[in-house]
Amino acid sequence: MAHVFAPGLVLYMYPDELLKHGAECTASANDAASAQQFFVCLDVDARAGLWTPLFQGSGRDLKMISEAAKSGHSRWTRGPSFYDINQLWRIPHKAAQRAAAAAKDSSLPKSPNTVALTALPKRDDFPADDAFAIH
Repeated sequence: MAHVFAPGLVLYMYPDELLKHGAECTASANDAASAQQFFVCLDVDARAGLWTPLFQGSGRDLKMISEAAKSGHSRWTRGPSFYDINQLWRIPHKAAQRAAAAAKDSSLPKSPNTVALTALPKRDDFPADDAFAIH
């Protein structure tokens, strides 16, 4: 998989693989995403990206990304998604590639799953950098 990591990219990833390959998370180990799910990239640098997991149902501290803001594979675009303002992940690019492969992400580099930049969660909505921890 040769995705270009950029804000708005969405990958289906396996959190255990992320953690095994150096990812950090702002949520406690008990609250961090643990099942395979979609993650959206918020920001990137040469080494890693800031990602947040996306959930299918609403709940406390969850904010919505509308179906209209999503493009890509039909498994991704059906229905709204929700993100947890308490959960941000710092994921090395290699870890994202491995976790997406392990979860059998179905997006393609030429037709990636994305969230429109205008609907992308803002970095300021999430905990500060000093909240990251390795689980």
